[in-house]
Amino acid sequence: MNARARFLVATGSWTLLVAVVMVAVPVLLRGRLPDPIAVEWTYSGTPEGSRFLGDYLFGNVLWWLVIAAVWALLGVRGVIRRRGRSWVAAALGAFGVVMLGTVVTTVLANLDAGSFQNAAERTGHGWLLLGAAFAAWAGWRLAGRDQGGPAGGVG
Repeated sequence: MNARARFLVATGSWTLLVAVVMVAVPVLLRGRLPDPIAVEWTYSGTPEGSRFLGDYLFGNVLWWLVIAAVWALLGVRGVIRRRGRSWVAAALGAFGVVMLGTVVTTVLANLDAGSFQNAAERTGHGWLLLGAAFAAWAGWRLAGRDQGGPAGGVG
């Protein structure tokens, strides 16, 4: 399998994994979530905006798929030259963790709340950013193996 094919398989697998987990976590916990769920909070931590779970998931998954498609297209078409796949993998790693983390922290904030107004303050942003940074680094290192990037030779 050549570098382009491996890149497409990895990109598609990551995209699918993030999308499936983004949907699976809330769907598995939907019996413990209010409908609608809180999706926006004030600076003081009070819920101020809500959406129906299905609408929230559809919007987030659609946004993720658009992001992944654009970055994958840039990587495959060679629009981003010199270590392009490494940068695309880094971006997809970071965006995937941020998108998935946003859904998970939103679900956890709404868990067992009687209504969206009772949702807890959404926390975990520091861990989310740390996870995104790690995913970006891992993607950059792994993709670099194919093209003389940080982990590989001249390719």
